[in-house]
Amino acid sequence: MSSQPNQSLIDGIRCLQYLVSSDRAIGCRELARLMDINATRVNRLLMTMAAMGLTQQDDQRRYLPGPGIHALAAQSIRGSALFSQALPLLERHAPKDIVVAMGVLWEDQVTYIYHSEPGLQVSQALAGFHMLPAWQSVIGMSLLAAESDDALQARFTQEQWQTMAPYLAQQREQGYVVWQHDDGEVSMAQPLGAHNAALAFAGMWNTGEADIATRLTGLRQLTAQLVPHPV
Repeated sequence: MSSQPNQSLIDGIRCLQYLVSSDRAIGCRELARLMDINATRVNRLLMTMAAMGLTQQDDQRRYLPGPGIHALAAQSIRGSALFSQALPLLERHAPKDIVVAMGVLWEDQVTYIYHSEPGLQVSQALAGFHMLPAWQSVIGMSLLAAESDDALQARFTQEQWQTMAPYLAQQREQGYVVWQHDDGEVSMAQPLGAHNAALAFAGMWNTGEADIATRLTGLRQLTAQLVPHPV
């Protein structure tokens, strides 16, 4: 039996993830460009998933997630130890006066499992925020620090690398990232163990060093609750 990864399966899962993440109907050729693979292959994958109910077409023959995606979403939530453990803790203990986000890294993009803002209901915080390029996200930089500089420099532009490099070093040295943005916002993030996910506090504006230290303590305490302890 071959030990090589099944490329068709990889492409099919990537195709579905890109489609679901697009937030709109998307054509086969555009999706192929995003994935950087052949359009004929993408069309075959989409048609196969349509037969399974995972995709469907609109009047312009663009693709959308199909009804089967709801079953897949429910099964994924049920199978996610991180989600089931984190949600009640975030609901009870996350600060309500700032942005609190939990995201995972996928293909150099941060996908948000949870993204709350002041006044937002918990139901609105669940997977309701768009993806961000990892180099523009404090969560992304916190998670990318686990990779080598050589691997990252091969994937990102020089400008992106210069933005990331100080925060990657901070994560590796201190175990967290604190990003003081040029517009006065402060954001911070810390990885959540082996989940390839991180927790972040953001939306803190013109904050002094003492307040930053207090928020960082709160972030680290909440992260400690979310990471399972070995028995």
